[in-house]
Amino acid sequence: MQRIRIVMQVALATLALCFVLPSKLAAEAEDKSHAGLLAWQAAANAEQQAEFFRPGWFPDRNKWYAERYESIILRGVRRTSDIFQVNDIMTTLFGPAWANIWLEGENFLECSPPQGREFSYALCYYSGPEDPTGQSADNPALPCTLSASGKLANCKCYKLTNTTVPPKVPYFVDIHAILNKDIYQKTVETCGRDGTRCAPTTSIEAPVCSSINTNQLIPGADLVSVFSPVKKLDYFSGSTPCRSLYAGCMTAPCYDTGETDANGNALVDCSCPIYEGRFEIGQGADQGGGNQLQCDLGGRNLWSAAHNPTTNNPIDPQPPAGSCFPDAPPDTGCPLYPAGSGSADPNGAICRAVCAAYRGDPAAENVQVGYTCDAALCTTLGLGQDLPWNVTMGERFGIMGQACNGVQNLDGLDLITQVETVAGCSCCASQICGCSEMDINAQTNSEISRLNAEQRAVGIEPQCDINGTLCGEP
Repeated sequence: MQRIRIVMQVALATLALCFVLPSKLAAEAEDKSHAGLLAWQAAANAEQQAEFFRPGWFPDRNKWYAERYESIILRGVRRTSDIFQVNDIMTTLFGPAWANIWLEGENFLECSPPQGREFSYALCYYSGPEDPTGQSADNPALPCTLSASGKLANCKCYKLTNTTVPPKVPYFVDIHAILNKDIYQKTVETCGRDGTRCAPTTSIEAPVCSSINTNQLIPGADLVSVFSPVKKLDYFSGSTPCRSLYAGCMTAPCYDTGETDANGNALVDCSCPIYEGRFEIGQGADQGGGNQLQCDLGGRNLWSAAHNPTTNNPIDPQPPAGSCFPDAPPDTGCPLYPAGSGSADPNGAICRAVCAAYRGDPAAENVQVGYTCDAALCTTLGLGQDLPWNVTMGERFGIMGQACNGVQNLDGLDLITQVETVAGCSCCASQICGCSEMDINAQTNSEISRLNAEQRAVGIEPQCDINGTLCGEP
């Protein structure tokens, strides 16, 4: 009996070491900026707790959750397990794909929206509470609520299309947050685990970009959630660190509902996986007027968020050292002309092709959308402006949509983007290549003049007032 008692005590002590000590170490590591150990995802409700810990079953939690999330998002979709599986790999030491972990700006892969056809993607980074947040007076409410099962979050998100946000403006995907396991593995094989073998660090397009652009990432989805910087000026800069349950919406499936905000801009519903741990809200806590963001939203609401274990910064895709992103908002966006002057040969083959693309068909009397888009796109994104400003989201995107509608079908758009990338400037290819203003037809000059007047009326300084180009004629 004494020997049996000793054996049992040893066995119990071993079990305690297996379960209590790792939890204690993980908690300590979490409090020391995640010193290499994970905190496993907590169950979202009592039902999950009971399933996790019923006698005799200690499953791999990532696999357990991935299978249940997959069964929900594929409900009503023909079973495609042979070609699709939710990514249950620990993509970093700090969590699985749905934790939306990023370690450095280079983890964000740059993707170019397709040209010649309509394409949409979702932005969920600012979703969470029932009421609007941010500094633009017309920001819509974008609630995220825990589902009845407690296994995912239903989030209201922005729908962005290449008809309203031109395909010259890239979107970004966190390589650690790709929810399609096969595409994740192919992307890591091509781009490396940190993403630095693909754009923007190199010119190689990541496999996840082509999968999203052809809507093959998540079966049954109308579009997927990614990151775009185009709304950053509508929200207060900075981030707010929290620790709780949150939605990891990067690459989550989204669905059209026909819903729009007060400005007529489309909103979509996204089915985002959930994770328990530290995260950062993608906007500063101070919302002006004495209002503060709260980590705990109350009820069943939760934030859509991401986590950087080292800096606690908001999502911040970075271009290669010493470069910038053409046609992107300030901080990482390239400046307006005359930056880049002298970097291209106006008489070279590329510039001749660029000017031909801007000019279009000489026999046509249509507005030359390449010129009108350059006259308003980058200034409505905030380049060359005195920030912060009081321009609303509706005003910015209303002008942008008018100026750039149809540019996704412009032949030679890829060459225009190439010239801007080499020159390191935004909305500048016609100026860099010395395209003759004599090629701008009367309809286009009139439209540019109207767009410039509309920008001035809402507090945006057009290129004409900044560098004397693209002024148009009434």
